[in-house]
Amino acid sequence: MDGIAVRAGDVERASPAAPIRLAPGGFDVVDTGDPLPPGRDAIVMREHLTYLAGGAVELTLPVLPGRHVRGVGEDVMAGELLLPVAHRLRPVDAAVVAAAGNDALMVRRQPRVAVLPTGDEVRPIGTAIGRGEVLDTNSPMLAATARETGCVPLLLPIVPDDRETIAAAVSAVIDQVDLVLVIAGSSAGRDDHTAAVLAELGEVAVHGVAMRPGHPVVLGYVSGHLPVPAVGVPGYPVSAAHVFDTFALPIIRRLEGTILADPSTASAKLSRAVTSPVHLDECLVVLLERQPGTGDLVAIPTGRGAGALSALMRANGLLRIPAGCTGIDAGAEVRVELFPGAPLAHPIDRLVTGEEAPLINASRTTRR
Repeated sequence: MDGIAVRAGDVERASPAAPIRLAPGGFDVVDTGDPLPPGRDAIVMREHLTYLAGGAVELTLPVLPGRHVRGVGEDVMAGELLLPVAHRLRPVDAAVVAAAGNDALMVRRQPRVAVLPTGDEVRPIGTAIGRGEVLDTNSPMLAATARETGCVPLLLPIVPDDRETIAAAVSAVIDQVDLVLVIAGSSAGRDDHTAAVLAELGEVAVHGVAMRPGHPVVLGYVSGHLPVPAVGVPGYPVSAAHVFDTFALPIIRRLEGTILADPSTASAKLSRAVTSPVHLDECLVVLLERQPGTGDLVAIPTGRGAGALSALMRANGLLRIPAGCTGIDAGAEVRVELFPGAPLAHPIDRLVTGEEAPLINASRTTRR
């Protein structure tokens, strides 16, 4: 603090009824950040002083030893561990390391992720589309997600549904990246070549998993200078996002040497009953809203289609329904994984069930 440095024992009896005066030489003027002068053990704030003629000061309150003094070792002790291995650096970490006298750290570089969109019908964003054509929304979404997780994305041009062309595109970047995401073509249709390409260039470990969305995912690696993990990402947007979180993100964390943290969760009541295939793990995107008055959270399913991109945009949480469960009743207490950075929506007036759930937004607009 800005003020004066004193010996606490000299002013321990100060009070409004019996102020204590200190003559020049009985204190030292200090500013924030100054070293404590010898013989002083406390600081009196400038705002608590009355300056008198001749350079003396008057105090009406005592101070204890150590008041407004930062001690050596108070922040970091000699020999103390600052950052463990497998720690993801934050801005405050850099500040603490620098304050401890370090000007360099040994780190792993950011993983580089290739994002390859495929499909005869897929067109770049910003182009006019015709009948049967779709805009490429998956590759910018996955590239941005990779960047958000700390990676350096390499967004590749769209290639058609041709096995040799896809193989050539993967081969051209394999020695430049640490992970390859091939979008679409992961199922078993006539134009689905992702599994065949990965098998040709390396090995397919898994083709298809018992989950929804994202069932037709392909997991394997391609052989370059070193084996590089590869994920065949389904073409439906919600499936693509879920496959990234489920499979690509753990790979990225392993590549950079960090630990995948458990997601933040919240308890909520399910707005309406949902059913689920007994043989699949299902992930349902939901919108969490607070009930006025009680403040209780309600989880409202926003849509189940794997291509319902707007449902994913509106959602702020994920409800996992494990295999073996055929559904969840309306009003049941559920645990929802929160999407990082997604805010809670406006409060709703009541717990809605059944067919009323899709009308929430319309009824709110009408009332307000």
